[in-house]
Amino acid sequence: MAREEEVKQIMEALVIADDKIIGEIMAARGVWGEGQSARVQAAKALKNLADTNQLEKGEGSYYRIIGCKSTYQPHSVLLTKQLAEILKVYPESIIFRERNVPEIGVRPDGIILIKRENKGLVIILECLVNETETYYQSKVRAWESWDGALEYLSRLFGVKIPNFSIIPIKTGENVLDRIPRKE
Repeated sequence: MAREEEVKQIMEALVIADDKIIGEIMAARGVWGEGQSARVQAAKALKNLADTNQLEKGEGSYYRIIGCKSTYQPHSVLLTKQLAEILKVYPESIIFRERNVPEIGVRPDGIILIKRENKGLVIILECLVNETETYYQSKVRAWESWDGALEYLSRLFGVKIPNFSIIPIKTGENVLDRIPRKE
């Protein structure tokens, strides 16, 4: 069984991904065995979703949600991998990928509510592939100086958000190394 509904939900969070990433998430959830088996099952589910016009097949081996114009280039790949790492460990997380925040003129790579037990942690994820330090710092200043940031995030997630963290990630790094874990 290809588990298309679960795969579609994951794709809605990731927006763009390949069969390897989807297979890893499903394996982490215990749905499929790890490795090639998960990748093959993911490929079947993604193909079925594309064949029924629920996803779009991109050039190469990636898929994307309908309406996504992104291609699977280094920045997009890094962002997808980081979001996938979060979903593997924190499957109930809520992800807004590349959502425009017109109030401060930024579009963070990810605004994520990481849910664990009865608690949550909001992170603003920025993947630094081609961005300059100056550009990244301007985004940080926009968030940190915005008096309405917590109100915006609370409305976005539908729960009171008391604080948030901005996490920059470069190629070769893992966002999970920056998220405090419960011991």
